[in-house]
Amino acid sequence: MQEQKLERITPAQAGLDPQCIINMMDRMEKEHINITSFMLLRHGKVLCEASYEPYDAAQLRTVYSLSKTFTSMAVGIAAGEGKIDLDEKITDLFAAEIENGKIQVGKELASLSLRHLLRMSTGQEKEPGDSDCWDDMVSAFLREPFHEMPGEVFRYNSIATYMLSASLKKKGIDLEHYLEEKLLTPMGISGTRWLRDPKGICVGGFGFSLYPEVIAKLGQMILQGGVWNGIQLVPKDYIDMATSKQIENGNDPDSDWAQGYGYQMWRCRHNAVRGDGMYGQFCIIHKETDTVLAMTAVTSDMQGEMNAYYDEVLLKYQDEPLSEDEKTMEVLKKRLNELHYVRPLPEDDGVDVPEAFKKVDLSLTSFFDLSLNIEGNTLTLTGKDGEIWYRAERGCWSKISRKVHCSPFYTEKDSMDTPVIGAWGVKNGALTIRVYEIEFLEEDTLTLTEAEDGIHVSFANTTIPSNPNEYVKKVIEHS
Repeated sequence: MQEQKLERITPAQAGLDPQCIINMMDRMEKEHINITSFMLLRHGKVLCEASYEPYDAAQLRTVYSLSKTFTSMAVGIAAGEGKIDLDEKITDLFAAEIENGKIQVGKELASLSLRHLLRMSTGQEKEPGDSDCWDDMVSAFLREPFHEMPGEVFRYNSIATYMLSASLKKKGIDLEHYLEEKLLTPMGISGTRWLRDPKGICVGGFGFSLYPEVIAKLGQMILQGGVWNGIQLVPKDYIDMATSKQIENGNDPDSDWAQGYGYQMWRCRHNAVRGDGMYGQFCIIHKETDTVLAMTAVTSDMQGEMNAYYDEVLLKYQDEPLSEDEKTMEVLKKRLNELHYVRPLPEDDGVDVPEAFKKVDLSLTSFFDLSLNIEGNTLTLTGKDGEIWYRAERGCWSKISRKVHCSPFYTEKDSMDTPVIGAWGVKNGALTIRVYEIEFLEEDTLTLTEAEDGIHVSFANTTIPSNPNEYVKKVIEHS
């Protein structure tokens, strides 16, 4: 496959004062919006790009619900090839599952079509949420009660997007392979991967791992009406429908979640359109200025992230190129070379590590069957197979590559390497270990404390530190 790098130009050549980019970064930093990368395009050319350590331009990262826009493109391509009909009924596609599962078909389910899935208007009040959903998401979706007729009300539903992927599978189309053949390879993209369910179906609604330029190319292709290098990859009429308002989703003029919804894409203020994903993954397309923003982040303030981009960059573009401002460009270049995605280190008072913590069998869950060992300032977590899961020095972030046993969840591979960073410290007699999964944008924190009955271990997701979700607490006896 021939690599297709986007052309690079200066901000001034694109009609943007480089100070505007500095202002955007300053504002996001001030508002604690943690960006990990961004790429700005105008007229199909990159005018600025940034990666925040430990991320680089080639680092895969999951984009959560931005995956939905890629799934939508696959549906559009398949529809254009006559392989699927957007008005095809779900009951026809999944007749065997309905019959074998003895699922009752009411008027709502009978009328449900692929187009309703694309518009997030299934008629179901909520998504399936029980623990068995993951094992058979098709049946869980088909059994979910209806609240109104499909097509009447917008209700965000990630399992609806999964059903689009499952519908393609029913037609003999594997989402990952189809996107590679029809969209990604023609755009010079390789090395991406999809999360799959236990049945081997790409999840569709989330779980796509990619690097930032993939987002930028997606946005540019959509901006060009589905065309790339003169070839119509996605039918233009589908692009037009996907990016236009297909259903109302609110009436707040100041909210980018209430400007209308297309086919797995959101209408935005300023007449923009976007795909987005949890923690601040964005592809924002603005036809009037011929611009695209690709941005990845770890934040809970996605509206603030968009506001900063709109105010400091999007609305500052000029119609004509500007004179080069070498002094400001030097400031910008220096800033771009010094970017770091900063995560807080565990608190550490520098005291000696309690002897009880130096060698511990954690055995937290089936996912974390680990042994902990501390020698000097080096902490190591080792799996039951002897493989090093994590190693870090005290008081600083350390980076390693860790093998993840993933089959059947990622492509058809048995395992894959993924980078993690970690840090640890001791404060008030408690040992705190933080592990940040670079690709998956998730941070887990383990805290060990001594008690009379042994070592208490708490395990919390601290990706967004203000709202940790502590879901495991277990007592481990002294060995």
